[in-house]
Amino acid sequence: MSTFTGLLRVKKRLSNGEFLPYFITGERHYSFEELQRIFVNSNPALLCFRRLTLIPEREILQFLEWVTQLGGVPILHYRNWFKGAEKWVAGVHLSSSQLDLAPQFREKGLIVIGSTHSIEEVKRGKGCHFITFSPIFDSKGRKGLGVGVLDEVAKYHSGIFGLGGVTGEQEVELLKKSPAIGFASIRYFHRYL
Repeated sequence: MSTFTGLLRVKKRLSNGEFLPYFITGERHYSFEELQRIFVNSNPALLCFRRLTLIPEREILQFLEWVTQLGGVPILHYRNWFKGAEKWVAGVHLSSSQLDLAPQFREKGLIVIGSTHSIEEVKRGKGCHFITFSPIFDSKGRKGLGVGVLDEVAKYHSGIFGLGGVTGEQEVELLKKSPAIGFASIRYFHRYL
């Protein structure tokens, strides 16, 4: 899949008024069958491979190939980036400390997604096509900022994915009433495993 095709697919879904699901992987190995169940049940617009631990490049490549086979838009978290990765992905997900790298990835024609947690970071993420903003809901011992914070975030960026504590339809429905274009999660998608 070309990067342009990936961005075009996301923009097409947005223009159709879809609220976009963004699956960020957890710290586990996924089988092809598990990814297939996730796609059948939730049809993620974007799928980001993200691991905190070092893993073999071949495992990353296998995952990205499966995502492409399933018709997904593969994104690779910068922490897992490797030389030549742009041949296999449609985009990169940058952490909040890497937002300044957005222009160099945009120049390569990649979709750029940045993690943000404050208005200052949102302003620094203007070079990203999309941002995640978190935590919206209580998540893993962190107090959520609430859906209302997205009204302020939207003053500085229009491509917001609400992240943090999105585990079911109740949180998704609340986010649909906000300026967010979609939601990002790990646990929401793990319901289908």
